[in-house]
Amino acid sequence: METLINDAWYWLCISMGVLLLTTFIMMRQSRQFFTMDVVMRRFSILDLEFPGTPAEIPGIIKGVYALPVVQQAKTLLALRGQLWMDFLFMPAAYGSIFLVCIKVAEKMNPAGTALFTWLAWLQLLPWLCDIIENIYLLRKTYPNVPASTKTVHKMYQWLEITKWGVASIGMVCGLSALLFFWVTGDFASGSLRYLLIMAAEAGVFIGLQFIPAPAKSPSVI
Repeated sequence: METLINDAWYWLCISMGVLLLTTFIMMRQSRQFFTMDVVMRRFSILDLEFPGTPAEIPGIIKGVYALPVVQQAKTLLALRGQLWMDFLFMPAAYGSIFLVCIKVAEKMNPAGTALFTWLAWLQLLPWLCDIIENIYLLRKTYPNVPASTKTVHKMYQWLEITKWGVASIGMVCGLSALLFFWVTGDFASGSLRYLLIMAAEAGVFIGLQFIPAPAKSPSVI
């Protein structure tokens, strides 16, 4: 653990690289997310993460199986592929938040150190929630899956609130504190090279967005 903290910037560069790479792959996969709802339309992973009713997820999946065979296969492959890719995305995402909070904790007073250390280790909770979510959704990607009970649906909603809430608090607090240290000049000059590396990674990620998709998407309304 001591080595991990001492090399936090180095590990953060690696986790950010994995985070951006997996994000790029999942964004490409999401271009094949289609369902039949009277007409063919797109859907997103957020539609599956925040269903309004217990029947919404089965309804989307039922629409996937109502697609033409070729597009059905593409959508199912992309959807399941993204859910599996997310298992690689998770440690990179929550690990990055963990490392940011740990670095902030090192520069704070005792109360701040305790707060950000807790925020760092709390990222294990949204990671666990994300794993449960993906297992739940993977089981929903088969035909004729029944709607969840109201109790399970409510538990799933709280799972998502916990995942997004804890991760967002850690990310916002950690990045805000780091920004404060950088603006006030309270940082080690050696950390600048890591900032440049992460900026370069972000630049590559943005540049990759201009690469055209290999296959043309079907026309939708």
